[in-house]
Amino acid sequence: MMNTFIIIIITLLNAFQPIFQGSLQLNLDYLLYLDTANKYRLELFYEIPYSSLSFVKDTAGFSAEYRFTIELLDQHKNIIGAQFFEQRVRVSDYSLTINRNLSKNDAIRIEIPNSAVFARVTCSDLKSERRSSAYFTLTKQSGTIILRLLKSGQPNANRTYGLNDTIEILSEINIDYPGDSLQITIEKGQRNVIRKKIELSWENGIKKAHFLLPVIDSFGRPRLGSGIYVAEASLPSRESPKGTIDFKIDLPFYFDDSLWVAKVNQLLYIATYGGMKKLKKTPKELRKQAWDEFWQDKDPNPSTEINEREEEYFQRISYCEEHYAQGDRGYKSDRAKIYITYGPPDQIEYRPFEIDHPAEEIWYYYQSNLTFVFIDRFGSGQFILWTGGR
Repeated sequence: MMNTFIIIIITLLNAFQPIFQGSLQLNLDYLLYLDTANKYRLELFYEIPYSSLSFVKDTAGFSAEYRFTIELLDQHKNIIGAQFFEQRVRVSDYSLTINRNLSKNDAIRIEIPNSAVFARVTCSDLKSERRSSAYFTLTKQSGTIILRLLKSGQPNANRTYGLNDTIEILSEINIDYPGDSLQITIEKGQRNVIRKKIELSWENGIKKAHFLLPVIDSFGRPRLGSGIYVAEASLPSRESPKGTIDFKIDLPFYFDDSLWVAKVNQLLYIATYGGMKKLKKTPKELRKQAWDEFWQDKDPNPSTEINEREEEYFQRISYCEEHYAQGDRGYKSDRAKIYITYGPPDQIEYRPFEIDHPAEEIWYYYQSNLTFVFIDRFGSGQFILWTGGR
């Protein structure tokens, strides 16, 4: 009698995803399951942006090299196994090495001992000293269906899809299952947004089903809004367990009404009140065009892919939201107004609270010959611009 054996892989967004620390930017996801030979298989899916690697010119163009080191540890955190893998990336033109939209996506598959409880994964750029490591607990899965997220046919390590992507879910069934289909259901919160029957086909001795859904339709409208979704694969039998996998849709802000208004509000230091009011009323289908037109004449270098002025502006907004929100008003605070307008000061002098004097911050811009004094007048953490200028 044949053993009934199916595998479920459950990947919860951010729950099991290793977090790297270091100077090399990358995303990593993994699956760990027991195969038909009762051996544990570890699959690592990674994504490394080209802009994070160091490319060196050679006779064929430009190349970068990196190494993955995988250390396996037991419950006492003793190393019980280690493997390393090296890869090379080649491109023909320098502009590709700094393209933020390009990345190396691949997978590493290894067999691991049953006693492995923890893993330490290190990725090193072999052309520089940049490296990052992640230490995480290996979460073993069991069940019925293997689900993998792909993007353009490659592993989707960060489980995120953008406007121009196609959601790809690969389901694998390792069982003597007589049926010819399974059902894919996609939910957001408690709401069922998609339910579709997918045909199964034999590939390399395994029954597989491919679910494909472009994020936008033929008219350029998003089928799904921004947020976290759960895809569920199930077989017709009620007794059969279900496989689930989480993923994220990340659309440009102009597709979301509240995000659009919030983004336009952040233009208060560079746009007029009337201009902001007009932008807020822009129909959804015209928002991208209106946004691009607003920033077009502010672009210091139109020949590049990005608008450096726009990028710098919102980097400053983000900085102020991070540093001036506690007790103050974030990007709407007085300190933010100066920071966003003039950039980071050359020097900040901090004067603590005294019985007869409130806390002060004095900002110096030496090249512009500007000085700004902020005081925490009420001791609440809200610094008010007291004096400023030349």
